[in-house]
Amino acid sequence: MDYKLLGQKILELVGGKNNVESVVHCMTRLRFKLKDESIVNDDLVKKTKGVIDVMKKGGQYQIIIGNEVASVYKEICRLGNFKDDTSKSSNTSENKNKNVFVGILDTISGVMSPVIPAIIGAAMIKVLLTVLPMIGLLSDTSQTYQLLSVIGDGAFYFMPVLIGMSAAKKFGANPYYAVSIALMLQHPNFSAMMEGIKSGEETLKFFGFIPVTYAFYAYSVIPIIMSVWILPHIERFVDKITPSITKNFLKPMLVMLIIGPIVMVAVGPLGSIFGNVLTDIIYFIHDKLGFIAVGLVAAIFPFVVMTGMHHAFTPIKIGVLAGTGFEAFICIAEFCSNMAQGAATLAVSVKSKNKDVKQSAGSAAFSALVAGITEPALYGTTLRYKKPMIGACIGAGLGGLVGGFFQMKSFGVATPALVTIPQYIEKGNPKSLLFVLITAAVTIVVSFIAAYIIGFEDPVEEAVEEAAQEEKKVEALNTTIKIGSPIQGEVVGLEQVDDETFASGIMGKGTAVIPTKGQIVAPFDGVIEVFFKTKHALALRSNDGVEMLIHVGIDTVNLNGKYFTDKKSQGDKIKTGDVLLEFDIEGIRSEGYNVVTPVIVTNSDNYLDVVECDKDRININENILTLI
Repeated sequence: MDYKLLGQKILELVGGKNNVESVVHCMTRLRFKLKDESIVNDDLVKKTKGVIDVMKKGGQYQIIIGNEVASVYKEICRLGNFKDDTSKSSNTSENKNKNVFVGILDTISGVMSPVIPAIIGAAMIKVLLTVLPMIGLLSDTSQTYQLLSVIGDGAFYFMPVLIGMSAAKKFGANPYYAVSIALMLQHPNFSAMMEGIKSGEETLKFFGFIPVTYAFYAYSVIPIIMSVWILPHIERFVDKITPSITKNFLKPMLVMLIIGPIVMVAVGPLGSIFGNVLTDIIYFIHDKLGFIAVGLVAAIFPFVVMTGMHHAFTPIKIGVLAGTGFEAFICIAEFCSNMAQGAATLAVSVKSKNKDVKQSAGSAAFSALVAGITEPALYGTTLRYKKPMIGACIGAGLGGLVGGFFQMKSFGVATPALVTIPQYIEKGNPKSLLFVLITAAVTIVVSFIAAYIIGFEDPVEEAVEEAAQEEKKVEALNTTIKIGSPIQGEVVGLEQVDDETFASGIMGKGTAVIPTKGQIVAPFDGVIEVFFKTKHALALRSNDGVEMLIHVGIDTVNLNGKYFTDKKSQGDKIKTGDVLLEFDIEGIRSEGYNVVTPVIVTNSDNYLDVVECDKDRININENILTLI
């Protein structure tokens, strides 16, 4: 995969870098905050090679890439000169109108997402600490074991520090203030005072009369999120009341002097209480339904992943593990769900006659089963072909019932997968390994068989049909389609366009014109499939199937419609010579933009060749391209 070209195309399709407020990524998704989502054509993004699917959620425009998302993200940041910054949290109407509880969970999920790699890394160290003593390679009393324990536990014990940094980016707070708050809550002296309150040996009061309530902040998430949420408001307040001459020393002191007591006395304890309430709500379901709850959550977990809300469960799992040493609900359901997605996708790979489907589904199945990364399987296979999702839900539900019945426990929060099975093994209970293996076997076998039997619409017939069409084209080499020019001006080769997305041919074959008249006309009879709201580009389809993109200028999406006047609308039927668009050439140039206009046949793969005209200058409706 050419990450640079994919990044360029994605950036162009989301409206250019000027339409991007911020962009981050999680394990499989690019998460854009766009100034205007309405100018993005979802279908064009979804059709881009390398993109699995698109989702809109919580003010984010999410493009699902899969395991290679980090490489694509890196290229997009380089191309757009973006920083890894989510501080510009858009206050959209969607965020204002959403259910409060859902909004809270969404916020937690958004803060947790950037921290997940660190958590997974630490959790995998803990898995190693289970495996190595079991196979006799490391003694659990050795100094190496103790040192590895520190490495594996550090990210969890000091979780508030990681969360503080992430929350600062999301809420637009100073990250160093945020980290200072987290460190304050975990200072050894403060922790000792908290233990004194817990044991009843002492009371703790601020200024002699404001009581400080006990709370345990190591491994915690909610208290620091709430603390950092109020931090920007205090920063702005202090900034207003401090004279300019004293800001460099008085402002930092006042910020910490105000936020410190507020967090210790009110926000921290309230956050701890709220975290406990969230946990109680989740486990109330488990207490009432028992192992049935595990099966139900396992069956619906793929749909939780689709919303991105699965990260909101992470602090709950960590809190339960810190308190009891194990987690016996969410981790078990998630394990069964991941195994089911992998098995159902594997069934598609085995059953399909299409080589591309077999390859993509096979790699996605491996990713889900072995590594626990299910988005490629979910969006690329089970959800795409629909019916395999039924098989995955059946297998996950039944597996969850089995795991719940055996009272499986997880002693870590590494991504549930085959390689992390050791985290489900209970010391001193050899049956626990048997229980997890039975649960995994039931889930995988049932999901595979169900998905295989239910079947799916294999695109193999489409491939055969395309091959047959190709043979017909070869037989009819003399059959050509001539395309009239939609624009008047100087003809230049597509490779001379100063934009790699067009020049490389990734969007299709064609040519380009430097316009001398600011007018675009219909090059054939057909329909306007897409007319960008910024009016700088339009996609046409002829009555005989030619698909064409006409893109006026380079990066002119940033003009947001200025200097462009549409004469037709998306969905309109067109006749050859109809005026579709008018634009002010000099006005566009005055803003510093190149007006060279690519004219591209986007489905040029359907033709043996796309031949450019040999003219230096061309008038409207003169032959510009010949399709063979």
